[in-house]
Amino acid sequence: MMDTVRSGMARAGGWESLAAQRDARRARTNALLMGAFGAVGLATVLLVLALVAIITYHGAPTLSWEFLTQPPREGMSAGGVGPMIFGSVLLMLGAFLMATPLGVFGGVCLAEYGERSRLMRLMHASVAALAGTPPIVYGLFGLAIFVLKFHFGVSLLAGWCTLTLFCVPSIVLITESALKTVPAALTDGGLALGLSRWQTLWRIALPYALPGILTGVILSLGRAVGEATPVLFTASVYYSTAETTLSWETLRQPVANLPYYLAEGYRQPGVVPERLIWGACLTLILLTLLLNAGAILVRYRMRRRYL
Repeated sequence: MMDTVRSGMARAGGWESLAAQRDARRARTNALLMGAFGAVGLATVLLVLALVAIITYHGAPTLSWEFLTQPPREGMSAGGVGPMIFGSVLLMLGAFLMATPLGVFGGVCLAEYGERSRLMRLMHASVAALAGTPPIVYGLFGLAIFVLKFHFGVSLLAGWCTLTLFCVPSIVLITESALKTVPAALTDGGLALGLSRWQTLWRIALPYALPGILTGVILSLGRAVGEATPVLFTASVYYSTAETTLSWETLRQPVANLPYYLAEGYRQPGVVPERLIWGACLTLILLTLLLNAGAILVRYRMRRRYL
């Protein structure tokens, strides 16, 4: 009897030893992976900071009120990037006004009916695929459809339509994700009080999800404003000094914008002084940072208002 007990205790001790060794191996593996991920993350952050520092070092001396507001002069060798900033802002505002209602409506439909219908599940997969499509594909599609098929020509209007297609999939997915974060207790409470599903969505779910939706929309537009390829064949012109007002004629004309200005400046070295290219690059970064800061501010204020 005692031998049996001792044998059982020995086996139990052996199992405990094996478990301790396994836990030690897991701890070492986790520590190694966390260290590797931390090193990669730190290297990425340092690389981005170094890139921003280099651009700031070369571009900051060029920044001035004249540079930000004046058109190019003397064959692009002097002056500023005023029309390019104006064109970028026009493209962004038009895409915002067109893409936001479409994207939010699509996200609401997917959030409400995506799990119930096979068609909606297929649409969700299609939207996710479109959100990962390279921007150049949207540019070529805009060239084929809006510029050539619909006869918009290379114009601000064609650029708006192309950027709208580029932004809508991201806004749809962001809206769907934001609506899925709404606690079930809130929607169930609204239904229990006699509200319909759409009344519950409009009065309870959307206000709760609105900070996340608006933040995602602004970030999506920030990404779009820095892309050159969606508007490369549809809306861009390299040299322009006239875009200072918005009219129907402006809608039918191409617009200068910062991404295309930078792309052409590097593609044709010597045409534009290097200091102007550095200044335009820093201006685009500051514009993107301004949009990101606006997204953070909107999210903070909307959370304080609705939550």
